[in-house]
Amino acid sequence: MTDCVGTTSNGFNYTAQYELAVMSSVTWAATFRKDGIYRGMRHGRVFAISELSDPDLKRAVMDDIEETWVGMH
Repeated sequence: MTDCVGTTSNGFNYTAQYELAVMSSVTWAATFRKDGIYRGMRHGRVFAISELSDPDLKRAVMDDIEETWVGMH
């Protein structure tokens, strides 16, 4: 598993982990907080990652986390 942290465009901080899965994909799970208060958790999968470098893979995961959370809030 690989850890990543970030802040969404609407101001929620998150900590996440992702790992390689089947069919050239990664799965991720993230916990979100606002002002230190727990606000929720989401998980997802990113496909077609076989040719991505490690930094590009991390960016793809973080972009998916952003889209998943901001699209809901």
